[in-house]
Amino acid sequence: MTDRPFHAPIWDRGEAVDPEMLAFTAGDDWQQDRRLVLHDLRGSIAHAAGLERIGLLSAEDGIAIREGLYALLREHRAGQWTVEAGDEDVHSAVERRLIEKIGDAGKRLHTGRSRNDQIALDVRLWLRDAVARTSLALAQVTASLHRMRARFGEYPMPGYTHLRRAMPSTVDHWAHAHEAALLLDDDDLEHVRRRSRRCPLGSGAGYGIPLQLDREYVAMELGFEGPEEPVTLTQHARGRAELAYLTALEAIALDLGKMAHDLWLYSTHEFGFVKLPAAFTTGSSLMPQKRNPDVLEILRAQSRQVVADRAALLDVVRDLPSGYHRDFQLIKPPLFRAHDRAIAMLSITARLLDRLEWQRDTLEQACSDPALRATERALLKAKAGVPFRDAYREESRGAV
Repeated sequence: MTDRPFHAPIWDRGEAVDPEMLAFTAGDDWQQDRRLVLHDLRGSIAHAAGLERIGLLSAEDGIAIREGLYALLREHRAGQWTVEAGDEDVHSAVERRLIEKIGDAGKRLHTGRSRNDQIALDVRLWLRDAVARTSLALAQVTASLHRMRARFGEYPMPGYTHLRRAMPSTVDHWAHAHEAALLLDDDDLEHVRRRSRRCPLGSGAGYGIPLQLDREYVAMELGFEGPEEPVTLTQHARGRAELAYLTALEAIALDLGKMAHDLWLYSTHEFGFVKLPAAFTTGSSLMPQKRNPDVLEILRAQSRQVVADRAALLDVVRDLPSGYHRDFQLIKPPLFRAHDRAIAMLSITARLLDRLEWQRDTLEQACSDPALRATERALLKAKAGVPFRDAYREESRGAV
């Protein structure tokens, strides 16, 4: 059983509802939905304007609803209210507070709308902001890598295959590869934008609304290209824009994890290629001489967690039949977790990169290894007329 108090749900019909069942199905959705309050209010303002435009709201009720919603918007931004444990979701919280604030006019807001198309809208609006924020954070990392190339790019550096010295390279080549990879990841975010460009409002529970809603007007008010068609696509595609976003975040995380692993390795005493700033290391509780690269290890671990979050979201939507299902509620936790992880990873990476110090002397000493130029020597012999396989064998003598 549960002692969690609930406000009467907006679907309440006066019948007894098992409180443990209600708590179980609501779960922590009220906490997840705190991220969506501003988006829900914005969608509600546009929906009310659309209802008034087609005469389903009187001018008087339309004004009262808009003023009430804008007041809730200001109060939420001021920290005066949010979604509570007793609210089933953000939509219930907004509707309840609006009715408390303006009276019966607030009961008209839900005309022509379902919580199914509301949440689809809220998440798409959130995704639009999330993609913009991630793209900006990515740009900060690539800018840091570009600055690193300007400062240290000419330093020589061994290139590795199988983690064995292979051929000569430079810090510029290393940093440029990471920069280019992240720029490709930014391109992946465009797919999320395409997935989110149509407005789901007016699709209702998944099969449209038997009213002449001005879906085009509402979509334009919210900055979409237009309404989503057919209306059955909205619930059919639930989770797919979110999955596209986590797929892009997974690519970012994999690239950041690879970079973190490189720097973790190159900053060891055994390599000594790069020095971490003291402010970005931690100490040992026992060994006073230790400066530990915890930030790189956590970056590496968090990259794996983003991969796990994507897998968790995929498992929510995998093999579901068409239409709406309450399973979709569980899309939000991995979606928001992965976003938070990625933003934190990008932020700390950009700051760390600007403070790294590549060690020229150590790099030059490592690059003085004559084995690094074995391929070059073999190719020069081939250019001079020696069959390449013979030149290759000559250079392989003494290889370890």
